[in-house]
Amino acid sequence: MTSFQRRLLRWYERHGRARLPWRVRRGPYRTVVSEFMLAQTQVDRVVPKFEAFVERFPDFAALARASAADVLRAWKGLGYNSRAIRLHSLAKAVVEQHGGALPTGREALQALPGIGPYTAAAIRAFAFDLDDAAIDTNVRRVLHRLCFGVAYPASASDRVVEERARALVPPGRAHDWNSALMDFGATICTARSPRCGRCPLRGDCAAAPIDAALPRVSRRAAAVPFKRTTRYARGRIVDRLRDLPPGSRISLLDLHRAIAPAMPERSVDDVRGFVAALERDGLVSRDGDGIALRE
Repeated sequence: MTSFQRRLLRWYERHGRARLPWRVRRGPYRTVVSEFMLAQTQVDRVVPKFEAFVERFPDFAALARASAADVLRAWKGLGYNSRAIRLHSLAKAVVEQHGGALPTGREALQALPGIGPYTAAAIRAFAFDLDDAAIDTNVRRVLHRLCFGVAYPASASDRVVEERARALVPPGRAHDWNSALMDFGATICTARSPRCGRCPLRGDCAAAPIDAALPRVSRRAAAVPFKRTTRYARGRIVDRLRDLPPGSRISLLDLHRAIAPAMPERSVDDVRGFVAALERDGLVSRDGDGIALRE
């Protein structure tokens, strides 16, 4: 192991987020649930939802037996509800195709619903401690800075960065190494305000010090308010359907009236379009004019 690797792992031992519940008790199922929840949702929001979810559905078999509606109800508060449906489909596939045991091979993992190259690598590293590199946007930025210089404009292609990432994984330490890189990118080598003065790797970093080299990023002046986005509207519809008693349905007009206070600018036709899209995504079902979460 190189001195660079040892320094980062020592930093993780002292400052990493080792008390996150999916790191304290590790296992394939808990890793999969955490990865699905952490996609596009902040860690602090995920922690309490993760603990409640795995208590209610403790393994792939329990999740596979549940209805889609129950899974969506347990997902409330995390947003991006289609992730819950993909996770439910994955659990069914693991039970039906693999006897309830998550496979370890990259190709077998990517054949499961909702798993792409990043998630497959993350599962291999975090659940099985196999020597793989989970390369998300933050890790890519950190490694580009360390190995090749400032990330924007990039001086190395994604393929080159990924090859370096896999080569750097210390044999047998994939879980801690990948966790360290992610925590390091979240707290020290951040996108806009890197703390080069506190960085234990600054002596090895090809970009340091980079504070003055970062481009100024300004928010778009005409950004659409979140409450007027499609994501917000879909979320309010799913929330209202979650509140229905099991087996109950609601008409389109009643659904529109129920969510009107939260988004008064949306018409009945708007809601009809959102419901149709949610149905295509497998989140809701329609029976005549009756709408409900998919069971």
